[in-house]
Amino acid sequence: MTKTTLWTEQHDEFCLENKITPSAKLLWQYLIREGGEGQEAEPDLKEFNEWVEKHRGKGFSRPTLKKALQQLTDSRVVQTIKQFTWRLVRIVTRPLDWLSPKKKLPKRDKTFKYPTPNDLSLEQGDSSSSNTLITDQEIAECEAVLSECENAGIVFDPLKSPEILEYGLEDVKRGIALFKARGGHETDYRGRPKIKNPQGWLLQCLRKGWHEPEPTGWLFFNLLRAMGVELP
Repeated sequence: MTKTTLWTEQHDEFCLENKITPSAKLLWQYLIREGGEGQEAEPDLKEFNEWVEKHRGKGFSRPTLKKALQQLTDSRVVQTIKQFTWRLVRIVTRPLDWLSPKKKLPKRDKTFKYPTPNDLSLEQGDSSSSNTLITDQEIAECEAVLSECENAGIVFDPLKSPEILEYGLEDVKRGIALFKARGGHETDYRGRPKIKNPQGWLLQCLRKGWHEPEPTGWLFFNLLRAMGVELP
C-alpha cells in the first residue's frame, strides 16, 4: 500500500466536525507524516513529545498525550493493535476515505482489513509479548518511582495501581513534596489523618497537575485557547 503523507483540507474538516483537540490533531499529523496511512506502525509518543518540545518550547504532559491518542482512537482515526507501554503502541492510522466512506460502497471492510489484537497474538504467539519492548532504563525508572513513594509512606502495588508508573520520577517527587506540604500523614486535632487516602490523593495530584510549578505570567496563546481559538 502506498504511503500517504499529505495533510489535506478534508483532514481539517474532519477535525472540526469531530472536535479534535489541538494536541490530538498535531499527533494525527505526526502519525501521518512518520508512518503514513493504512499501514502498521509503532510510534514512540516520547519522540513525538520531544519534537513538540523542540518547536513549542514545552512538551505535552503524559495525561494530555494519552488523551490525545484516546481521542484519535475514539474517532476511529487510529486503530490500536497492541499497547506495550503508555508511550509505545502498535497502531494503524486509517485513511480518510475509510473514515468517511461513500454510501452504498460495496464490501468496504474487505478493502481495508486490519488485524485485531487477537489475530496478532494467534499469529505471533509469545513473540508479541510487551516485555521484550520494555527497556532496562524504563524498568529502573519504575522501580525508582515505587521506591520514592514507599519512602514517603505511600505504598503502591503496581498490579493494582499501574497508573503511578505512567508518571516520571521528577513529577512523582514534586507530587510527594506537595503531599507533605498539604499535611501528608499528619492528623488533625481529633486525631484523624488530614489526607485520608494518600495513594488516591497523589494520583489525583499527578492527573490534575497540582504539582506543576505555577506560571510566572500569562501567555497569549493560552488566552486564545481558553477562548476556544484553534491554534496550529
